[in-house]
Amino acid sequence: MIEKIGQFFGSLFANEVLYIFFLIIVLILLLMLTDGIFKSKTMKKLQELQPAVVKLIEVCIKVLLIIVFVLKILSSSRSLSRFMSEIVLSSSLIVVVLGFVFQEGLSNLVHGFILVTGKPFRVGDRISITVNGTQMTGYVESIDLRSTTLRNVINSAYEIIPNSVMDTIVIDNTTREGDDMRSSNFVDLRLTYDSNLEKAISLIRETVQNDPYVREAAQERGEEIPQVTVMVRDLSNGAIDLRTTVVTQTVEDNFAACSDIRRIIAEKFAQEPDIRFACTYVRLVEEPGEALPRLYQNVERDEKE
Repeated sequence: MIEKIGQFFGSLFANEVLYIFFLIIVLILLLMLTDGIFKSKTMKKLQELQPAVVKLIEVCIKVLLIIVFVLKILSSSRSLSRFMSEIVLSSSLIVVVLGFVFQEGLSNLVHGFILVTGKPFRVGDRISITVNGTQMTGYVESIDLRSTTLRNVINSAYEIIPNSVMDTIVIDNTTREGDDMRSSNFVDLRLTYDSNLEKAISLIRETVQNDPYVREAAQERGEEIPQVTVMVRDLSNGAIDLRTTVVTQTVEDNFAACSDIRRIIAEKFAQEPDIRFACTYVRLVEEPGEALPRLYQNVERDEKE
């Protein structure tokens, strides 16, 4: 049995056409096996974490297999062996020509690999960059071998930026995965000295704690109830200055949360007669015989007798 198998492969290798056909079949089977490996569950989980790296490895393996088998096929054929030798002799020229033709593509490929392995940002991060004098802020949608796709927060447009550019500019990453990079902002309020300070602080704390964006950020930190602190920031001329911090997951959420909190606080304070906002107003004194400008006709005024 073994002798028959040996005779079969001996006759197969002796026949130039059959041997080349055999090599092509083996190459196709290896390419299919590579596809099956990279489509397995283990590789899919790895692709979710590092899609560009896995894709690059898959492409490199396939290209290497094709090159090896093509060289093997050329060397096994007498008619093609001279052609192969000429190719080898002119390989330096081919490398130079290919490098010139695919210079931009290869540059993006190399820089893309550096971005994926260096990890200055990940998919889902919010970054700010400046490209050709234009500043952009957005969320990273994907990192491919050639380019990085950014969803602009201004107009929701998808900005496709070559990796060769992304690897050479300053990147401001505000949401690194695993870091405590939530967005926070202050809400400042000014009350009169005769206002019920304790009641005002209680209403402010209650409003911030009930905001959905604030509660969502607190749940991500493992807190059932957001920790809200209201501080007396200053005792200024004619007003008590209060400040509270609003913490949310993203900058966009923070803008919406602060707007809602200010609106609700204004509505609640309007229903409390013992809480009043401190505001600056102008009191005009009208001299006898002088007419006030139209601009101040609705302003409170005192007339001298």
